[in-house]
Amino acid sequence: MRRRTVFAASSTAAVVLAVALVAMVNWLGYRHYSRGDWTSSKLYTLSAKSLNILKGLHADVRVVVLMTPSTPLFSETKELLDRYQAASPRIKVEYIDPERDPLRTKTLAQEFGVSTANTVVFASGGRKKYVTSDQLAEYDYSGMQMGQAPKLKGFKGEEQFTAAILAVVNPKVPKVYFVTGHGEHDPDAADGSGYSQLKDAIKRDNYDVEKTTLLAGAVPADCDLLVIAGPKAPFTDPEKAALKAYLDKGGRALVMLDPVLGDRAQSSGLEALLKGYGVEVDNDLVVDPSKQLPFFSLAAVYVDQFRSHPVVDGMQGLAVLFPIARSVTTVAAPGATSSILLTTSDKGWGQRDLKANATGQLEIKKAPGDVPGPVPLGVAAQSEKDKEHGWRLVVFGNSAFASNQYLANAGNSNLVLNAVNWLANQEQALGIAPRSPEQVQLFLSETQMSHVLLISLILLPACAIALGVAVWWRRRR
Repeated sequence: MRRRTVFAASSTAAVVLAVALVAMVNWLGYRHYSRGDWTSSKLYTLSAKSLNILKGLHADVRVVVLMTPSTPLFSETKELLDRYQAASPRIKVEYIDPERDPLRTKTLAQEFGVSTANTVVFASGGRKKYVTSDQLAEYDYSGMQMGQAPKLKGFKGEEQFTAAILAVVNPKVPKVYFVTGHGEHDPDAADGSGYSQLKDAIKRDNYDVEKTTLLAGAVPADCDLLVIAGPKAPFTDPEKAALKAYLDKGGRALVMLDPVLGDRAQSSGLEALLKGYGVEVDNDLVVDPSKQLPFFSLAAVYVDQFRSHPVVDGMQGLAVLFPIARSVTTVAAPGATSSILLTTSDKGWGQRDLKANATGQLEIKKAPGDVPGPVPLGVAAQSEKDKEHGWRLVVFGNSAFASNQYLANAGNSNLVLNAVNWLANQEQALGIAPRSPEQVQLFLSETQMSHVLLISLILLPACAIALGVAVWWRRRR
């Protein structure tokens, strides 16, 4: 009897200890855990840009997901928002199933002004922004003519969610003005030379975008950033005076000037003005044969050499494609401090002889008076006395790299958006832009399919039967 009592007590104690151990392990796992992303495209890995923004949050952001679990993008949305919650306790996520809780859905729809289903709402401080399911993904519709369903090309959840968080946590929306009147790239144009894709990307980073002219002799009073993108005609003296007055008052400007090629080409006339702010734009054509790309001319420059500056610190491992460029370097100027952002390899040069030969073509040939490599292609300058609130300036030797035709190449969008955010004092938004995943598919030939059927339907069951017979035979003996 005593032995039974001791055995029962020992068993009970062992069970209690086991339960307590399991509970303790689960509690520790709940409080201290590590998340992994095993997808080949790192679909759920937050970019440095998103992490920087999440770390800088000073107010709670309420996220309401109005989706049913059967929605095609629900699992991707939930997994991604779990990453946001794990990165910042300021992110508060609530899931509402419109089918199971229609009354709650109706109340929230009225509260946030949502009129479409499958929507993710972001709200903070009285400001709200919602992301619909059609904004979360890119689809390939090429197979619809053959009766196939659209295929998911890329999940853009992080790009949209980070932009929405920026929109609701920033009380002031900076205003970006694109200068017009000199043949600059049009932010409303959707053709190859247009800047409509850049405009959309800037707006996703919580900026207002408008166009302006400097012919009146002044920059708009509410301008937070002035963009001069590839002028093809010279600025007048009143326009240059307006730009100088704007910078001297603490203005910010992104200037992109193309090489002056051809007999009819005209200089912008801004080179002398920029030199007074620590930036020297040379009249040359940059060439780098060691970085030549197939199907591109020698004038195309593929740049992967970055210096140390907030604009390019997060771009190591990326590259920027300039279809054509002139050199931009630093120069001493009173009250200015400037830094080179990116350069060619040491085998590149800046060709100063831009005269066409008898056939009308420019001969690419290095001469003793050319700019030696590595050739700088972009410079960031700012006020030496007031680096936070004083004037800032970023100058690139090309404007086409930010156009619709080239913006998606390599790190082009990262470079121009980082420049915009640094100029507008939005350093928390700097970093690598969210990446779109690749659609991975497995295609098997008829022979491979036969092998799969043979292994799954015959070989594996046969192995299990043989193993069972072997065990039975051994026990019988």
